Amino acid sequence: RTVSVAIDPSKGAADIATPGHIFPLKARDGGVLVRAGHTEAAVDVSRLAGLNPSGVICEIMNDDGTMARLPDLISFAQRHGLKIGTISDLIAYRRRHDNLITEKAVKSVASSHGGDWLMRVFADETHGDEHIVLSKGDLSAPGPVLVRVHALNPLEDVLGVGGGGELPAAMRLIAGEGRGVVVLLRDTTMKMVAPGEHSPQTLRQYGLGAQILSSLGLSAITLVTNSAAPRFVGLEAYGLTIAGTKPIKE
Repeated sequence: RTVSVAIDPSKGAADIATPGHIFPLKARDGGVLVRAGHTEAAVDVSRLAGLNPSGVICEIMNDDGTMARLPDLISFAQRHGLKIGTISDLIAYRRRHDNLITEKAVKSVASSHGGDWLMRVFADETHGDEHIVLSKGDLSAPGPVLVRVHALNPLEDVLGVGGGGELPAAMRLIAGEGRGVVVLLRDTTMKMVAPGEHSPQTLRQYGLGAQILSSLGLSAITLVTNSAAPRFVGLEAYGLTIAGTKPIKE
């Protein structure tokens, strides 16, 4: 009953008693191609099936109380005769049928950080945001390509609040190598956050960055970052692998 009311567009908050034991989650527009999450996957599957774009998700636990991972879930599905799919499968399917980014412009630019770059502008068809890609060298040559995926933050990148030195330093590093890509992601719906903090939208926006890198023909990449190599769900569906990381010396 609660789920039925929650997904009914004619109902409102007053129709549900709170607090309760069902927690509402909101999927990002664009689904798993924007955020590779279970929430988006559930909504995408329902939408693709022609049903109400909503879903109920739960976490399966092992007998010892730990969260079931993919190998455990495959065994569980076989044992109970259930179908199983992964977020990577769904991303791969949607990539064959949907395209959320469009290249709008290409031009050469000169920057005080690393000299000459080839600039491309990609538009996000879901939200209307435009993202900038700077590249150097022959991206089709063998070997991993240096990549910096950077979510633009006006406080850090424009005003220099909290340092803001990573982006220029990353550009200079890539320029020194003679080959690489800088992806500058813009999210006009994102709330401002304090220096050093990250918005949830920023952390989950890599789907758009992965689409852009894939459209450039990249496969093996080396991330330019001072952080440990992140674990990205579904990255293989874009034909991308992370070969490692390269630290930034500011």
